[in-house]
Amino acid sequence: MSQLWLIPVDEQSFQRTLDQPIDLSDRDEKPERFPDRTRVWGVRTDQEQGDWKRNRRNLERMETGDPLLVYRNETSQYHAKGRIGEFWQTEYVRDEYWGGGPAIDVFSVDQYEEIDVQPNEVNTVLDYNERFWPQGLWRVADDRPTDRLVQKLDI
Repeated sequence: MSQLWLIPVDEQSFQRTLDQPIDLSDRDEKPERFPDRTRVWGVRTDQEQGDWKRNRRNLERMETGDPLLVYRNETSQYHAKGRIGEFWQTEYVRDEYWGGGPAIDVFSVDQYEEIDVQPNEVNTVLDYNERFWPQGLWRVADDRPTDRLVQKLDI
């Protein structure tokens, strides 16, 4: 059974690395499997800037191919769907695109597709409180009907 990830995004970072693919082809330190041109998101894990235990624990559970929903904070709705791609621990994306911060573990977002889904639709299927929205990297618990939502939204 795949894990479903809810990824909340701030507008500035969304515009820089998710809205359009970025070109990383000139990065020699990039793992070979990491795409040269891709959409990218990060997980806050830099221990010099905080504890981030929950994020590090979640990162360890993420797997290539896991479905995800992108929750855009500015619009208060789910804006995109996709799949977790390849992983890369790097300060480059953080420094070059996000102006610093603690997100040094990044992943490519595969099969990215824009959607327009209100939170209440997701919350109803997952049996969440009607006012729920993801705050921080959010792994949907195993006891929630994730497969039903993945199928409904064709993720």
